[in-house]
Amino acid sequence: MKSTHAIIVMLVAALAAPAATKETKTTKKKAAPAPQVVTIPKDAVPNADGNTYTYTDKQGKKWIYAKTPFGIMKNAASDAGSAAPTSSVDSLTKAIDKGDSVRFERPGPFGTIGWEKKKTDLTDDERRTFEAQNVKP
Repeated sequence: MKSTHAIIVMLVAALAAPAATKETKTTKKKAAPAPQVVTIPKDAVPNADGNTYTYTDKQGKKWIYAKTPFGIMKNAASDAGSAAPTSSVDSLTKAIDKGDSVRFERPGPFGTIGWEKKKTDLTDDERRTFEAQNVKP
């Protein structure tokens, strides 16, 4: 009985060994090429924020390079990006004129978020939101 078990084990091991070597050969052939490292071109123009660069390649396509904690990121620049972008948060913010100050309210995850600022202390985004909602005829 022991000899039949030993023979079966030896047959299984002999049949499994060639299959394992075939798998390793195919996986070695299909290895992916190493990813190319993105670098900022020498003639890229740094932007005001210090972390992004603008570059136009030989074909005339504009690119934006950004420094991230994970390395350099490369994105195609859009022409629409030159205008001031409005986010969905800006469209949800409600500006209420209170004379010398403006009260802002917008929905938040735990209810309405509100804050009040003097008109002289408004940021560009807050001023844009206030002017868009309080147009004088």
